[in-house]
Amino acid sequence: MKSTLLVIILAVFAICRADAQKSTYYSTSYKQECWWNTATEKYDNCTGSEESSLFKLNAEQTMFHHTTEKISSDYYVSKHEYDATNDVYTYDAKSDAGNSYFFIIDLKNNQVRIVGNNKSSDNKTYMHVYTIKQTWTD
Repeated sequence: MKSTLLVIILAVFAICRADAQKSTYYSTSYKQECWWNTATEKYDNCTGSEESSLFKLNAEQTMFHHTTEKISSDYYVSKHEYDATNDVYTYDAKSDAGNSYFFIIDLKNNQVRIVGNNKSSDNKTYMHVYTIKQTWTD
């Protein structure tokens, strides 16, 4: 009886653990680029276009892989948390090219947002806003 109970407990634990270890995918259909306005303290001067891309967040939430028609990039997550005030998931990440970014996953508004600084001498802050078309796990 004890061994049967132990087997059942271990099976349930294995199923729950396997279920929790899934990558999450965000398929996107539109991209906007906005620039931080220091005078108004808001993002403005936004331009956008239809652009398909795919974000994959690994199960451990330590890496994003982003694929577009033109390029594929990896982003290594150093910190992630859930922001209950804004109902978003946030990630501090560094790209495979060594640039730092701040990712925001906003499921309520169907958006993946990436905040970064341009590489020119003015070091302006921009935000790419991707519209999520579909989300799934594997």
